[in-house]
Amino acid sequence: MNRNLGKILAIMSVALLLSACGGAAASSWPATVGNEGTVYLSNGRNLYVVDAQTGVEATLPTAEGNQPARLPFNADGAVSFYAPVETKGDLLILGNAATKGFQLYAIDSKSGLVKWVFDKATVPWIAGVKVHENTIFAPSGDGNLYLIDVETGAQIGEPIKLSEHSLWTKPVSDGKNVFIENMDHEIFAFDAEGNLTWKTELDSSILGAPLVEGESLFVGTLTGNLYSLDAASGTQKWSVDLEGNIWSTPATDGTSIYIGTVIGNTGKFYSIDMETGTINWQKDEPGSIIGAPAVEQGDIYYVTEAGKLQVVTNAGAPKWQAIIENAKYYTAPLVMDGLVILAPMNSDYLLVAYDLQGAQKWTFTGK
Repeated sequence: MNRNLGKILAIMSVALLLSACGGAAASSWPATVGNEGTVYLSNGRNLYVVDAQTGVEATLPTAEGNQPARLPFNADGAVSFYAPVETKGDLLILGNAATKGFQLYAIDSKSGLVKWVFDKATVPWIAGVKVHENTIFAPSGDGNLYLIDVETGAQIGEPIKLSEHSLWTKPVSDGKNVFIENMDHEIFAFDAEGNLTWKTELDSSILGAPLVEGESLFVGTLTGNLYSLDAASGTQKWSVDLEGNIWSTPATDGTSIYIGTVIGNTGKFYSIDMETGTINWQKDEPGSIIGAPAVEQGDIYYVTEAGKLQVVTNAGAPKWQAIIENAKYYTAPLVMDGLVILAPMNSDYLLVAYDLQGAQKWTFTGK
């Protein structure tokens, strides 16, 4: 096992152990999704539902009165969530990463009730899922890609074996094909019916989902190579060798690609021309960069394992930063509704929000 994969597994193991203990704030590897003014936070035993503008947790009516909307509302507690939730209308779809159960839940966001449960997998759900048309593409920790009817939870066809190892990353789509990677250096493209469109092998393991932009995919590997691939065929357009290892999904402003790397306990952040693969600029960071970056209004937001949010212009000039002492960031910044929302580990906060000028607006502790 190489050193970087060992670090990945160590982070995941600690996250699962702490989330099983429950109670402590920000104890599991969190994930955030924003949708229509709401932040969905997967963290430990709950999917939290939080108002993006105020940081106030949503509630659901029960016989005992309104209760926090920590979903699945009627679960027995044997759950652990850190993959990003998938939304489809009022439906929330999220897999259980606990060491037993192995359920994929579909939850009605209005009532908190579980609509259906898919339990065909044999190990924890690590990756998020993707709804494409009326089919859920669900990569499992058992190395299988399951196709599931979004309305009924029924399995469609036989599982598609993609690896002997766990599938870690949520699929993405360009509206035609669904793209998914594995730890065996491969990227797959499937059509809406689950037929394989193409498969491409890269130089090393892939942890971050591809970025889909126009007719191209941009994807990085653990050896630090960033690739541009043709989305229709998987053919390589260009590649660039970066210092360090790439763990996450790139971001773009339509002209440049932005990505961070891990170099031991430090990192680098890069801007790369999306047409040619030429490096525009790079910045050294004292903390490794594991989470994906975000782009908003010409500014780039990225976080480090040293607990720092850094904001720079598209030319690389620093604008502002925010540091939470002793915190660690493994989750991409969520930029929505004029705010940047972060999910730190090792912090009193489950979520913290800043406006786009750097003023802290609210915090959420889950208490």
